[in-house]
Amino acid sequence: MHRAFVLGLAATVFLSPALSAQTRSPVGPETHWILSAVGDVIMNRRLEQFDHPGDPAFHEMANIIRGTDAAFMNLEQSVFRLAEFDGWPAAENGGNYEVGSPETLKDLVGMGFDLFNRANNHTTDYGVEGMQLTNRLLDEWGLVHSGSGNNLGWASRPGYLETPKGRVALIGMASTHTQMSRAGAVGPTIQGRPGLNALRLSTRNEGSPATMNALRTVARAQGLNVSDDPGAPVRIFGTTVSPGDQDRSVVSLNDVDRERVLHEVRNATDQADYVVVNSHSHEPGNGSVLPPDWMVEFSHQIIDAGANTMVIHGPHQLRGIEIYDGRPIFYSLGNFIFQNETIDPMPADQRTRYGLPLDNLASEIYDRRFRVDETGNPTTGFPTGSEWYESVVAVAEFEGDEVIEIRLYPIELGWKAPRSQRGTPRIAPEELARKIIEHLAELSAPFGTRIDYEGGIGVWRR
Repeated sequence: MHRAFVLGLAATVFLSPALSAQTRSPVGPETHWILSAVGDVIMNRRLEQFDHPGDPAFHEMANIIRGTDAAFMNLEQSVFRLAEFDGWPAAENGGNYEVGSPETLKDLVGMGFDLFNRANNHTTDYGVEGMQLTNRLLDEWGLVHSGSGNNLGWASRPGYLETPKGRVALIGMASTHTQMSRAGAVGPTIQGRPGLNALRLSTRNEGSPATMNALRTVARAQGLNVSDDPGAPVRIFGTTVSPGDQDRSVVSLNDVDRERVLHEVRNATDQADYVVVNSHSHEPGNGSVLPPDWMVEFSHQIIDAGANTMVIHGPHQLRGIEIYDGRPIFYSLGNFIFQNETIDPMPADQRTRYGLPLDNLASEIYDRRFRVDETGNPTTGFPTGSEWYESVVAVAEFEGDEVIEIRLYPIELGWKAPRSQRGTPRIAPEELARKIIEHLAELSAPFGTRIDYEGGIGVWRR
């Protein structure tokens, strides 16, 4: 199957007047369709130079994506020319100021991507202005995106992709985000606030009787006013801890945000043939291979509301896959493109963050953030382990509303490559491919999902 579309480009981009990508032809009724999905994309270097038969590991991977009816990714960056940007970097960022030129977007479209999430912790690295400029470019190119907008209503609504197989809805959101990036609703007299479709979380900390006694002792030593009531909470060091049977933190999703998303899912189910929902969620942390309980519950509710697929991204490494009521939940697809060390130039804030003078080179920032051993492998800083550079391209085949097969193509992003090349995806060689799929199978087993290694890829069948 192939896809056909021509995208007009803005004159200010200085690219060719149109993008000719792949063609996708129908195979019959709307009951059979194929979705490809990947995780996080941080891209500031061109990739089209690899997309040819002479680089089969890249070219074949791109052909896999191009051969599906719709292709999803998390665009974790702004897209514009820094030299022409009239805005400024935000005081808060998602850890780095992620941005790529319009040519990088051209390469992504050339690989077959047509569904873009725009809600993540890097949405407003360059402020609302950078977010709006990126969204405007996507709109001018006719690319479907969701998750951010000029107010909460626009940020929450689905984007729609028209395909020969039917209409695909995309809904994007983020539980991991900077506070300033949260979109606001339109009020009776004041306009709404531009930003992203945010999921707010609250945490209740509980302590065992022994822990509560210890906290009271420390609090009194600090001169704090502490109740003698054993059932009263203790507030210390900016944190409130309530009495409980054990030491734990319970994270809950805001009910208003939950209902807003489910409302949009139900609306999209009535308006489209297929509904793809996604969330940018690092929780409980990038080092965890397990999704938080609240996300598992919320993903089930999203499927119950009518979504065909739920994709979670953000942790930058793989998490398990669940088939819930005949529909896939990808708890993390890891990284797809991770060019996190070649952004140049960088704002002054990123230099002062690492105690560097304002006239230092961008490469010195990365030298401070990352340390490498004698073989060039990162040893300190985020990210350092090979797990950040090993992932999959997921291809889910549907018959009607339910998935009948998932093919998982293992990829490697060049963990041992030099900085100038690290972060570029390619089909993994056989030994590494088996390792990646066996790891993903292990992560998926607790959800009752069996993944077999067949012919260099992972396969789940109904």
